[in-house]
Amino acid sequence: MQMFFSKQRNQWLLGLFLLFALVTQPVNAENLDCKQPYKVVKGDSLSTIAQRAYGSASKYSMIYYANRELLTKGPSTVLVNQELRLPCLSDPEIASPQTAAPTSTTATTTTTAVSTVTENTADPTTELTTTNITTANTTPPTPTVSKIDIQLLTAGDYQPFTDQSLPNGGLITDLVETALKNQNLHYKLTWINDWSAHLDPLIKEKKYDMGFPWLNPGCPTMEHFRCQFLFSTPIFQMLEVLFTRNEAPLIFEKDDDMIGHTLCRPSGYFTHDLDRTGREWLKKNLIKLEQPQSVKECFELLMAGKVDAVAMNDFTGRETVAKMGLHDQVAALPRELSVEGLHVLVHKTHPRATILLNYINKGLKTIQDSGEYDAIMDKHLTNHWKTVESLQKQQPN
Repeated sequence: MQMFFSKQRNQWLLGLFLLFALVTQPVNAENLDCKQPYKVVKGDSLSTIAQRAYGSASKYSMIYYANRELLTKGPSTVLVNQELRLPCLSDPEIASPQTAAPTSTTATTTTTAVSTVTENTADPTTELTTTNITTANTTPPTPTVSKIDIQLLTAGDYQPFTDQSLPNGGLITDLVETALKNQNLHYKLTWINDWSAHLDPLIKEKKYDMGFPWLNPGCPTMEHFRCQFLFSTPIFQMLEVLFTRNEAPLIFEKDDDMIGHTLCRPSGYFTHDLDRTGREWLKKNLIKLEQPQSVKECFELLMAGKVDAVAMNDFTGRETVAKMGLHDQVAALPRELSVEGLHVLVHKTHPRATILLNYINKGLKTIQDSGEYDAIMDKHLTNHWKTVESLQKQQPN
């Protein structure tokens, strides 16, 4: 019996090795028509479909995000005869700080000081010391009243979701603004690049009505800080994955496979997914978590063999790997760690809290039903991949 399981384990490792080989070695794409649904056949996975469609198995997440409502069990599970939408990879310009506009509207920039809180509530980024405020004055074309009814707050350096160097301010910014513009609502978007000041004091004290993008970890206790806020429906759901060295991949078929291993996630990042019901890796001391100051340091620890995996959303992880020239040495495990929603939030004590969130939720559903949501998402995810591929080409051989 022991020999049987040993053989099965070796076969699993061999399959995983072959998957990493597919992910890290681009091949010529087949002529799959992205304008037609793709019907899953026996033996398919998102990685193999992505390899055929785009010449790179690592672009499996493009297909997952395009079919997130169908693939409810995550990207590692696809069923025969499911019909998947294959995003058409357009060729948008790669945004750069020198050329990209902060938003589609005229913006004025000022710099001022903002008080910071002693507790680092920043999520998902770490606390920043410099505070830059950029105000984008937005006026839909049809209304005649110039009054600004909604004050929105966000920050940058969170690619591909929010950053002023990205087209239309990034994926989440574009989706939120489009959802509001389609309702002819008046709003003003302000950029304050200090995440730790957003929830408290800026939104808590109602200096701004709503902020984005934020995770919703739930309310483990009523005293938990996030219980003071109400959340929209998810604007976007991102994959949290485990990045490992190709020469030392981990088995992650079930949660117990991580027991005894050491993971890395930077200080200030969320950890609720590591302690979700039925997992409780940290509460029960089942794993060790290293928390350096930056994502880059996590990958340095990984390459030094001091941690077994880096727990990170696939976008940030992929860009960091490309910037460090590790794309031939590091890849994400095929099973996701979690799927995390990014939301717009408002403080519970805001007198218009429910009305404001209804605007967001209604506008979001409208652009989802019309197909505008998918078009915006495809544009930004394509831009993300172009950026990653450009970074990879810049690395020395």
